[in-house]
Amino acid sequence: MLETIAAVWAEELDVAQVRPQDGFFELGGHSLTALRVVYRVRDEFSVDLSLRDLMASRTLADFVSTVRAAAETPARPVVALVGRRGTR
Repeated sequence: MLETIAAVWAEELDVAQVRPQDGFFELGGHSLTALRVVYRVRDEFSVDLSLRDLMASRTLADFVSTVRAAAETPARPVVALVGRRGTR
């Protein structure tokens, strides 16, 4: 998992290498790259993450820990909106 997420960070931040102790924003990340990272990690690991999860992580290692915890947490159920007569 660490290697995969490090590769996502490296690609989105356009840097050659990301180490576990590196910080996303210290490497040049900003809100748009953060959103792209969150969406890619969500897709890759099928986890429920928010932008806040990345922003609260001081380092890659911290973010990986957050992703691992999310992977161990059951996904929230999808709620379908239904009209009064049972139509969507």
